[in-house]
Amino acid sequence: VWRRWGVGAALALVLVAVGVVTAWRREQVVSAEPGWVLPWVAFPLFTVVNLALGGLESPLILLVVPVSFATAILFPRARARRWVGYLLGLLGVQATVTLTGAVADLVPALFGGGPRAGHTDALLLMMLTVTVLLVVWANFIGTTLRRTFRGMVGTALDARDDALKEHEERVRSLTLLSGEIAHELKNPLASVKGLAAMIAREVEGRPAERLAVLRREVDRMQEILEGFLNFSRPLLPLNEAHVPLEGLCQQVAQLHEGMAGERGVGLRVVEGPPVEVWCDARKVRQVLIDVVQNALEAAPRGTLVELQAQTTPGGGGQVEVRDRGPGLAPEVRERVFEPGITTKPQGSGLGLALSRALMRQHGGELSLREREGGGCVAELRLPPAPQQKTAPREALTKEARP
Repeated sequence: VWRRWGVGAALALVLVAVGVVTAWRREQVVSAEPGWVLPWVAFPLFTVVNLALGGLESPLILLVVPVSFATAILFPRARARRWVGYLLGLLGVQATVTLTGAVADLVPALFGGGPRAGHTDALLLMMLTVTVLLVVWANFIGTTLRRTFRGMVGTALDARDDALKEHEERVRSLTLLSGEIAHELKNPLASVKGLAAMIAREVEGRPAERLAVLRREVDRMQEILEGFLNFSRPLLPLNEAHVPLEGLCQQVAQLHEGMAGERGVGLRVVEGPPVEVWCDARKVRQVLIDVVQNALEAAPRGTLVELQAQTTPGGGGQVEVRDRGPGLAPEVRERVFEPGITTKPQGSGLGLALSRALMRQHGGELSLREREGGGCVAELRLPPAPQQKTAPREALTKEARP
């Protein structure tokens, strides 16, 4: 009978502990249980169940050894030592009840019955001593392994941090060097371009055509150098305001009407509900210009490039630039955002890298995906405006005006 009452009381204690933990989580809004709950639940429950199975002669008594090892691995050193104290106290309770014979029917009838299963005090004390030594030894081994693992992880993390720091310094040096080279080359190119323009006014025919080719090549070199300079400069702080995305799309479309007409490509802004985001209009416009130029260059003659502003489910905004060009292979679609990677014969490979950096500076993203039916979709995503931004619309949208 006492076994049933003891197990019932232990289970009741478990239910009370579960209720305490649930209330603690609800009130404190924490994800982990309080550290004191587990011992106060586990040890009374184990004590009662183990006594019900024979005390020191219970087949469950040796579970204290793996528990000691596991707590030494999982918990800090001080907490693991407390668990060793709990386990030794549990063994003391089991030994006291077993050796004193306080319970006449301690051992179940299945295991022989009586206060003990025919074993002498000497044998039981020897079993207790061995179990205590195993608990202490398991704690020592577990603590040593935990310290070793932490040391290995710490060494690996330090090595990773050193490698990242060295890589960042190398990238920073190369970026500064490329920026200085690009800056130094801009002035000589401007002089060459100016001299070519002066000479072109004095010659005609074939030499004038060759000078025109020279000036176009100088323009292209200046564009590439400007891309290097933009990429090597650190990102300036954002000048954010509430900006209507459809207004930015209209501005960029008007800027590229001439380019679209020369290539025989249509350019249209898809109308829709107004979309307003919190961003730096100048930088988002720069990203849109680069993406629209790429779409116009990729689109075949007679096709249409579309710009559409939409509201995202999270409350932000996005702009899709859709074309009917050849698209990008899946293995290339993400690599084009790496500096120096381009699919254009004369591209610098910096435009999309800089554009993605500008979008991520806003907390947004720039991505490319395949368009259904052929082509490519460039998607600019911007996060929702912070709640504390409450400046008047008239002042905040001034940056978005052309």
